[in-house]
Amino acid sequence: MRREWSRRYPPLGGALVAALLAVFVLPSALNVPQSNPTQTLEFAPVPPDDQDQPPPTGNVSQLALGTSDTNPAADAFGGESPGLPPPPPVPEGTGTRPITKRCVGNPPRQTEDPLSPPCVGYFDGDNGGATSRGVTRDEVRVLVYMYAHYPDGTARGWEDPPDDTYWDLWDPPSDDEHFKVRSLRSYQNYFNERYQTYGRRVHMWVYFDRGNASATPEGRIADALENIERIDPFAVIAYPRGADDVYIEAMAERGVMVFGARQPHREHFLRRYPGMIWSYPASVELQARLYADWVCTNIVGEPVSFSGNGDVGQPRVLALLRSADERTMSHIHYAEEAKRRIGNCGGVFEVEATFPVAGYAVGAEAGQSPGQVAATNIATFQQRDVTTVIWPQGFETHHSRAAAAVNYAPEWVIGGDGLHESNTAAKFQDQSVWDQHAFVVTQVTAEVPLRESQCYRAAKDGSSQEFDGDIAYGCDFWQFYNNVRQLFTGIQVAGPNLTPESVDEGFHAIPAVPSQDPSMPACFYLPDDYTCVKDGVVEWWDATAQPEAFSEPGCWRMVDDGQRYFAGRWPEGDPVQLRSADDPCNTWSQGPTYS
Repeated sequence: MRREWSRRYPPLGGALVAALLAVFVLPSALNVPQSNPTQTLEFAPVPPDDQDQPPPTGNVSQLALGTSDTNPAADAFGGESPGLPPPPPVPEGTGTRPITKRCVGNPPRQTEDPLSPPCVGYFDGDNGGATSRGVTRDEVRVLVYMYAHYPDGTARGWEDPPDDTYWDLWDPPSDDEHFKVRSLRSYQNYFNERYQTYGRRVHMWVYFDRGNASATPEGRIADALENIERIDPFAVIAYPRGADDVYIEAMAERGVMVFGARQPHREHFLRRYPGMIWSYPASVELQARLYADWVCTNIVGEPVSFSGNGDVGQPRVLALLRSADERTMSHIHYAEEAKRRIGNCGGVFEVEATFPVAGYAVGAEAGQSPGQVAATNIATFQQRDVTTVIWPQGFETHHSRAAAAVNYAPEWVIGGDGLHESNTAAKFQDQSVWDQHAFVVTQVTAEVPLRESQCYRAAKDGSSQEFDGDIAYGCDFWQFYNNVRQLFTGIQVAGPNLTPESVDEGFHAIPAVPSQDPSMPACFYLPDDYTCVKDGVVEWWDATAQPEAFSEPGCWRMVDDGQRYFAGRWPEGDPVQLRSADDPCNTWSQGPTYS
């Protein structure tokens, strides 16, 4: 176990944001796309089995519902409200046409997932044929671009990705295919069966890159050109590692839509190619805003309340601790944005310190001395009477160990990056200084048992094979489901005339309403915004808590029962008073991989 956790973790968002979350209120006016001027799509009202407890609804599933004069979500973003002018109302279906999709809920939506679109149970019109590159009357071509640098630990043991190979997911499964191919084929089948694609089927390929030969700017451009020549995709779900943005830009510049992200994107990068690059996790700036706003609301200018140094009630003295590991630039940009915002609300840092390597529980790469760096940083913090460490992303464990070595237990205020908020990762921190003294602001959602998750159910429904281990690894570590769902949602809300522009219009027609369910995010798109998740939650570390179905104690407890908030809407108060011993454990966990 310790050998596995010495390897580097991937950041959320990829994450993200797995996996991330929303029963919503106050629906806005929006429409199900029209087939053409003479064709109207019909709802197929298939109620849930239990009429007394209909499934919850999310942002996307509220398209085409009623209007509201107030919008707390838009208010939280400075009065911004996404979307187009309200279109004419859509007539309800009469039930005179056959139903070809297994819609659920009341009002009906495509699947059991609350973030699925409203039901379009039947389509019998002209879809326009070849409306965009990679699109024909019968097919939408999609590539999943995977890095092949390292083997993956799965239920079958270590599986080496096959370098420089294409897998056609319309082909029958083979015994030697990689677990990622098996998993993605199941999602291809599931979403084609359940979502409305207007007479077309989404045809997916998986391409494993050339390993280190691809991980350069020149290599990414060469791969992009070959992928386009070989597949000519409408969209790509991209998982590059190394020169990530180069590949994404090369595809977007050539008219290929890009979904997925190994690291969260910056807003200016997304706006460089409007409507071409989409991400499930929030942008770096929005994530940093959520974190900094909680720090400004509950930490800055308030007395110490959860340290273990006997200084409770004293004025806080802040230190900024951040990653300098340029392999994960999103952590560096996040910290810069968080520092700026905290400074704007009056936060003053007595000390600023960095560490060289992020993403390790134990160990580090040759040539690095993170343990010595941490010892020096902690000694400085202690000498300068730092009470509170502001730690905006960049997981590592040397600082908690160095603090324990000198009997120093400050307040730790952490920005979640997909690793910090993992229960498994937090257990590698020194518990004598972490227990009761660490809070994390995160966008991850409340985890449900694997076999109750939408990710697991979709994979099982879409496959005739038994591969529980693949599903567990794909759901927990790779977040395939969120990225494939976002792609298929874009295809459905675009309507029959499928183009990048119609996907953009469909996404921006999703109402901005807040989440009321810890297991789902508020997912919508603001003007000039191309990322889904907009809210977050606060958690605190309890080393003695015993989560269900876990053999070892320790969990991040969700403040306020996991209620999710927008930036600018965090409850004010002493963090110790806001938390409770009855706060539920969040068993969300991100798994290890190679660096």
